[in-house]
Amino acid sequence: MLKYQQIAKQIFSYIQDSQLKQGDQLPSLTELVTDYQASKITIQKAIAELEKEGFIYQVQGSGTFVRSMPTDDYINFNLSNGWNSDFTKEPTENSNINVQKISPSLAVAQKLNCTVDIPVFKVQRTKSINNKVFCFETSYYNSKLVPYLNDSIAQQSLFNYIKLAYNITISFTDKYFDVRELTSIESEKLGFPEKILDCQFMKHFIQQVVKYLIIPKMFITLIIRSFIYKINDEKIPVS
Repeated sequence: MLKYQQIAKQIFSYIQDSQLKQGDQLPSLTELVTDYQASKITIQKAIAELEKEGFIYQVQGSGTFVRSMPTDDYINFNLSNGWNSDFTKEPTENSNINVQKISPSLAVAQKLNCTVDIPVFKVQRTKSINNKVFCFETSYYNSKLVPYLNDSIAQQSLFNYIKLAYNITISFTDKYFDVRELTSIESEKLGFPEKILDCQFMKHFIQQVVKYLIIPKMFITLIIRSFIYKINDEKIPVS
């Protein structure tokens, strides 16, 4: 762990131990430099890390302030650590797993920065908490970077597997939000009743292009169950 990451954890512990609340101000940059015996640049990187994780926010000319702590069902799309980093009290479970080694379409190959003649792994699985499905995930992995995947591996955290098996760290993600109609398969995987398939409705989903350095490694489409809307903007009740 890098020094700025260690300091970010220490500052977060300080926030918790001091029971700071929404709007409470952190010590100044100069004070943090003294308190943690670190350079100004290191403290700034630690602050930026905490801000990215959604724990604090900065106001130019005023200082750094605490944000309200996330609830257990909070998902921070600024992070790239996988679902288990968001759901620590209720770990996610993977099911309906299907792993195939395929020739990518041109669109997928472009996302992965590879050619269509390079095989990729296509992984589909549903994710649930306490037996309640909240996400249907389709992801693609460049086989030159991730040479082996199977159903058993896909039952666990793929981020952890890639990190441990191939010593690859997820450094950042590009995220794209879009809205379109659900397919019948997606509706089925998300557990919607059959009658809803006759309705014209839309869903909110996220595509992540996960990259290591400059080389794209994964292309993931996540369909989040809680963001379902009819075209007329009337929200569909979701249990």
